[in-house]
Amino acid sequence: MYKFFINDKPLILTSSNESLNTFEAYKQISMSKELNLMDLVRKMEEPQEHGIRLICDDPTETMQELKANFTSIHAGGGIVFNASGEILMMRRLEKWDLPKGKIDPGETIEEGAIREVEEECGLNQLKIKRFFDNTYHTYKLQGHRFLKVTHWYEMETQFTGELVPQLEENITEVCWMRLLEIDLNSFDTYESIRQLLLDFKSQTT
Repeated sequence: MYKFFINDKPLILTSSNESLNTFEAYKQISMSKELNLMDLVRKMEEPQEHGIRLICDDPTETMQELKANFTSIHAGGGIVFNASGEILMMRRLEKWDLPKGKIDPGETIEEGAIREVEEECGLNQLKIKRFFDNTYHTYKLQGHRFLKVTHWYEMETQFTGELVPQLEENITEVCWMRLLEIDLNSFDTYESIRQLLLDFKSQTT
């Protein structure tokens, strides 16, 4: 299954035998030769659309066909925990978010992910525990369509100093939270981040 976010609304690419309890409320469409994937993307950009489940024989093949229509930009991000088991969250543009950013030339994705967390939240002593997942979301810039592929890593840190938000990146607050105490269904965050944290929580609790 792939979750492809368009204007923070999910286009779910899945096979018919996968459980989709989380997305039952979304309109379901079956993949066919007549279906134009970019027509579906444009439909998802309409304000009245909330999400679509696209049933495919091969979700991976469909995902590759979809990605071919975009210029891909790679980013790295962190799901970071401190020694007390609290998760690092930041407030950007009035929503809670996780630290992430584009990979610089010459960096590995892991190096870029660590650098972005350090720059956006003002901490260090980061250690990657494992790769967790990728997220996909699209945006338009000067008439071009881009696909941002964010590679997420679970990280840990022994840092105990003051967290410092990177104001020039529109980050106004950085803090530690207890993931188990966050009601992710009502949490004021982006839908892509909500789904990422729901997946993480379901795999670690």
